[in-house]
Amino acid sequence: MKKFEAKIIALIFVALITVPVIVFAIGMRPEPNQNRPPTPLPEITVEGILDRELTPQLDQYLEDSLIIAPTAVAAEAWTDVAIGDNPNPEVTIGTNGWLYYTLSLDRPCLTSAELDTVVDSLSRATAIVAATGRDLVFAVAPDKATIIPDFLPDDDTCVDENALALAALDSPDNLITVWDEMSTARANERPIYFRLDTHWTNEGAGIMAEAIVERLTPGGWSDEVITETATVEHEGDLTVLLGLPATEESTDLDVVIPGSEHTRATRPLLTAAGTEYDSVVAVDFTATAPVVTGRSLVMHDSYGWALTPMLAPYFEQAAFIAETNPAGGHMWNDLEAATTIIHVSVQRSVHDIVLGRDLAADFLAAFADSFQSSEQGTRETGERLELDTADGVYVVVEMAAGQETAEVAYNDVTAKLNADSPRAAYYVGPGGTMYFAGVVDYRVIEISS
Repeated sequence: MKKFEAKIIALIFVALITVPVIVFAIGMRPEPNQNRPPTPLPEITVEGILDRELTPQLDQYLEDSLIIAPTAVAAEAWTDVAIGDNPNPEVTIGTNGWLYYTLSLDRPCLTSAELDTVVDSLSRATAIVAATGRDLVFAVAPDKATIIPDFLPDDDTCVDENALALAALDSPDNLITVWDEMSTARANERPIYFRLDTHWTNEGAGIMAEAIVERLTPGGWSDEVITETATVEHEGDLTVLLGLPATEESTDLDVVIPGSEHTRATRPLLTAAGTEYDSVVAVDFTATAPVVTGRSLVMHDSYGWALTPMLAPYFEQAAFIAETNPAGGHMWNDLEAATTIIHVSVQRSVHDIVLGRDLAADFLAAFADSFQSSEQGTRETGERLELDTADGVYVVVEMAAGQETAEVAYNDVTAKLNADSPRAAYYVGPGGTMYFAGVVDYRVIEISS
C-alpha cells in the first residue's frame, strides 16, 4: 500500500474513534440503543489492531456512540472501501461508479441438458395453460451485466453466455427475450439500467413492454404515447446493500394512450383458506380504449415494477402481482379469471424458476380442477405411490380434509402443504415413486405437450 493511502486510512480510523468522544464531551448524547447502555471504546494497542475480535467491538462502539447510527454504518462502509474491502459481497463494485448484483454474476453456465430442460418445462407449461383456453407468454429480462458488461471488474462470468443461449432458443415461440433490442438501445446511449441499482429504468422496461404488446396485438405499440412525468433522485438498492445509500438522477416515464382512460386499484389476495395473504397484493388496471382486450394477469419479480407503468395502460383489464410461482393458493383466483397470462422474470432467475422447480407442474397445481384424472386415491404417512407409465404424467397432491399439514416427496423435491397452500403437482417420469407424510389425496393427470 502507498504511504499516502496508508496515511488517509489512518486518519479515517482515528477520526472514527475520536469523533464520538468529542461529541460526547460537548454534551451530545446518542439515543438509547435497544434498552441497553452504549458499548464502551475497547482498549486499542498496536498489537491489538490485528486482533480479529477488535473489529466487531469497534463496530458496536461506533453504532452506539455516534449521534446518528446510520452515519456510523456509512463511515464503516467507506473505511472498508478505502482499504480495498467490500462491505457486502452481495454487491460487486465495478469501475466508473457502476455496481452489479453479485448473484447475477455467479450463476453457472447453462449446459445443453439444462437448456433442453428449459425448453421442455416452458413447452409443457404452455400446453397446460393452452388446454384451459388461455394464452401464456414468458418474458425474460436481461441482467444488467448482460447488456452493460463494460464496467465489470472481471468479465469471467457466464452472464453473456447464458443470455446468448436463452436468446437462441427457438422453442417455445412464446418466449420473449429482448437482448438485441436492449443492446441496440445501449449502443445508442439510452439510459436503460441504473448505475447504482440492480434493475432497469422505465426506459429499459419499455423495450420489454413493446415486445409483450406486439406479441399479443401486433402493431399495437406506439412510442408516441410515452410521456415524461418527473425527474427524480433514485436511491440505488445496491448502495443500500453496501451501507452507503446514494442516489442518481432518473426520468420517470408513463404511458398515456389518447382517448383512453385507465384506472388503478389495489386489493388484497386471499389464500386457499380464505385468509388475507400478507406478503403480496394485486394491483388492478382497467382501460376504456384498450389495445390488448380481455383480462390479463402479469406475474412478475422485482423487474416488473418499472415495467408496470409502461405496460398496464395497454390492457382492457389486468392484474399485476409480484409473484412468479403460480402454485400458491393466493394465485388461483386470478389465474382462473385471466384469459392471458404473462410471466416476467429476470435472466438469473431461470436457474431457480425453471430449473430449480418445474414451472409447468406449478401451473398444473393452479389449474388442476380443469382436468380429468386417470387415477386417484389417498395415501397416508409411510405409504408410497409408484407409477408404471411409459411417458411422464402429472400427479396432483392435495392435503386431505381434516389435516393441518402434510408433506409429499418426489426425487429431491418436497412439497409442504398447509391450509393456505394445500396443493402441489409433480411431473413424474416412468417408474417414479412418491412418499407421503400425513393424509394426502392424489390424482394422476395426463397431458400431451
